[in-house]
Amino acid sequence: MNEISNKWIGKNTVRPDGAEKVTGRAQYSSDTKMPGMIWGHVLRSPHPHAKIISINTKKAEALEGVKAVITSKDIVDFPIDTPVILGIQDMRWISRNVMARDKVLFHGHPLAAVAATTETIAEKACELIEVEYEVLPWAIDIEDAIKMVWSWTNKESLKKLAMNS
Repeated sequence: MNEISNKWIGKNTVRPDGAEKVTGRAQYSSDTKMPGMIWGHVLRSPHPHAKIISINTKKAEALEGVKAVITSKDIVDFPIDTPVILGIQDMRWISRNVMARDKVLFHGHPLAAVAATTETIAEKACELIEVEYEVLPWAIDIEDAIKMVWSWTNKESLKKLAMNS
């Protein structure tokens, strides 16, 4: 019988950082605090599917300690008809999904990001951002999704969509 020797499988392995991790003494990158550091916070959608009517960031921008507030309007909107390849990614799709543009596509979809002098100020600024939504129907299983799409379209529209994709 052939026996394959290995170094790890079925053996007790030493975890040099194990004690620090389980006791809470381990340091992670999020534990780093430096003078002049800028903190970020992201405002996320509470809805799984919604049309964005408006986003008002004026109060957040006016809060002392806020350095910047961005929304999808601050992100390049590449034309759909021209591929913008960066490595294996197409920037057309990344730029449209990194922050919600006209529609929220999933619960937690980012709407705005704030940079501030403290974590507390960044969180407070996100609370001051006013978003007006038109909540749209949503589905969590395929049968409901098919019914919704079918109710929004007809056979001709689906044929055109299939031809263009």
